[in-house]
Amino acid sequence: MSLLSPKMLLVNVLALHALFFAVQAATDDDPTPPSPAGEHPAGSATAGSPTPDAPPEAVADEALAADAEAPGPPAEPLTPLAAVAAQAAPPIQRPGALRLQALYEDEGKLLADLGNDWVGELTTDLPLQAAATRILNRARVPFGAVVVLDVATGNVLAMADRYDEHHAAAPKLSKDGPPHLALRAVAPAASVFKIVTTVGLLETGLSPNKTYPFVPAKRRVYEAQLGAVGKGAPQSDVGDALAKSNNGFFARMADLQLAREDMQAIARRFGFNQVVPFPLLTEASTARVPRNKLERARMAAGFWHTHLTPLHAALIATAVAGDGTLPRPRLVGRLRSPDGRLVDAPEQPPFATAMTPKQALLVREMMARTTKSGTLRRVWRKWPKSLRDVTVGAKTGTLARRDPYTAYTWFVGFAPVDNPQIAIAVVVGNGELWWQRGADVGRDVLAWYFTQQAKGAAAKPSQADDPTATAAAR
Repeated sequence: MSLLSPKMLLVNVLALHALFFAVQAATDDDPTPPSPAGEHPAGSATAGSPTPDAPPEAVADEALAADAEAPGPPAEPLTPLAAVAAQAAPPIQRPGALRLQALYEDEGKLLADLGNDWVGELTTDLPLQAAATRILNRARVPFGAVVVLDVATGNVLAMADRYDEHHAAAPKLSKDGPPHLALRAVAPAASVFKIVTTVGLLETGLSPNKTYPFVPAKRRVYEAQLGAVGKGAPQSDVGDALAKSNNGFFARMADLQLAREDMQAIARRFGFNQVVPFPLLTEASTARVPRNKLERARMAAGFWHTHLTPLHAALIATAVAGDGTLPRPRLVGRLRSPDGRLVDAPEQPPFATAMTPKQALLVREMMARTTKSGTLRRVWRKWPKSLRDVTVGAKTGTLARRDPYTAYTWFVGFAPVDNPQIAIAVVVGNGELWWQRGADVGRDVLAWYFTQQAKGAAAKPSQADDPTATAAAR
């Protein structure tokens, strides 16, 4: 029979079809089939799933960056071959969220159990943390918080709080809110907001070297402070006005120089109405710029319409002490992976850019006057004489509400002025009877820190006393 006969052609076609189906069946049994579009093959990394091929550094960088990723579709069941591979090289699970309940101390460091055998090393300076807590408790305040940041890195060195829920002046706190008072916007920004107004005025052309007339306003701003000034009215430059927290000056100049849109823009640049990126739940500081002209002038001078978290206040102080940017505060410095390796936290871009470096320098010099001739001149009489060379720049804030009576006092600052190392923010809420205010607490925390710095420097042998150092120098 000829191979080209119709009968043989039909036999050949049927044989080819049979071979095709046999090959296809064998392909279906392959342990690594191609994945349809949008699906992940077994063993591939998806958000929240094991990442067997990724080194601990990669997993840690993703976790420390705190960028939320949309979860991918569930991974397919492991084939026998993939299961054997998984047993040979266990997948590295991602670390979980930071929880205050999972903190513990070990060898002088504050650590956090992040789950899945990951451990976070916090940036907390434990002696400073203990001192801030002790000073805050000694002040016997109904509520208050202290935040200390490293100016160069944005590391959180201390974050202490105190809250007496039984005191009439203590605010009612929701149980599902942030776990720390430093992360809650429980107090108005008060005159701390004058820092924001100062930068806005400088941007509109207000000269830092020129004086301007104003109508005094000690406790309240009225229409009279916005009207025409009389002959022989007092005058002030913006630096002296900031140091002395001059309400009349800021109300009048803001009314003349800043439109509502200007104040909205500068407030946002300072990070208001935004949530500060942080590994713990945090409330946003708020600044609601009024349409009413008088209320807007009052806000510029620090009267209401704002709320500020102590963490955010410390970031503002850091911006003045540094290059004008608010860093992303860092609470976890590095991670320990399940296999024992240490992974440093990646550098993050600033949270906000509030001002230029030149403006930051100007405001820094203005705030240095506060402890010398401004609102803190009396409080600073108790500054240790041994620290006379450590100059401090600061801004105070004071505001009270009637029912129930609560006196809010702020201290926001940095030191040393010529080369800032740390920035600090303190808020205190007192009733009608009180022992210490925010400025007292802030002064004492700074004094403790720099006293310890001086002791540490004195304990280190000088090059002249250290023969090994002298030999090395030769």
